[in-house]
Amino acid sequence: MKRQHKKERKRAAIMQSATALFSERDYHIVHMDDVAARARVGKGTLYRYFPTKDDLYFATVIDAWDRMHHELVEAAEGSRPPAENLYRMTVRVLAFFWPRRQFVALLRDSMEHPEWRSRREVVVGLVESELRRADAARALAASDLRMAVELFLGMFRAALLYRGEESQPESLARQIVAIFLDGIRSFGASDSLPACEPARLVGDAIGAVSQEPSEE
Repeated sequence: MKRQHKKERKRAAIMQSATALFSERDYHIVHMDDVAARARVGKGTLYRYFPTKDDLYFATVIDAWDRMHHELVEAAEGSRPPAENLYRMTVRVLAFFWPRRQFVALLRDSMEHPEWRSRREVVVGLVESELRRADAARALAASDLRMAVELFLGMFRAALLYRGEESQPESLARQIVAIFLDGIRSFGASDSLPACEPARLVGDAIGAVSQEPSEE
């Protein structure tokens, strides 16, 4: 039992050190030697717990995502309009990945990882639930709902990878939700392609929420 607790403490020390380093530096600048030194463990010990730097980085993100899970659930709770809940969820996801931009690219090679897939499904389920509550969802066939959610999540990736220097999670979240919901509504209103008119940004409820300081 004591030995197991010692292993858990050592792994926690490695995770804490790695999280700090990945927060301070770009992924490609952090070396396993740096992590071992900060955690005060031998390099061999570090590799027994995490065979590669990708494994270590992925573990730190999964750990942080688990801690953020309750925030996503909280964002979707209550009687707020679906658009507002989608906005709150989008802000939290963007803010979470904002300092971890390089990980967005790494995820392309990790999409089949069971741990990540299970956590991603939580977000998928929350978005699906909000779309079912929204009037905009009536424009979608049941079989198209998952596709719509995947398109919505794909907008997160595009925003994170191609954001401008002055961009902020809150402003990008408003644009993402507005374009997505207005696009669905336009599609439902006509069988033809919607006219390229400026989309109204979600509504007064989200406008009020966007004035709140970022929680991240």
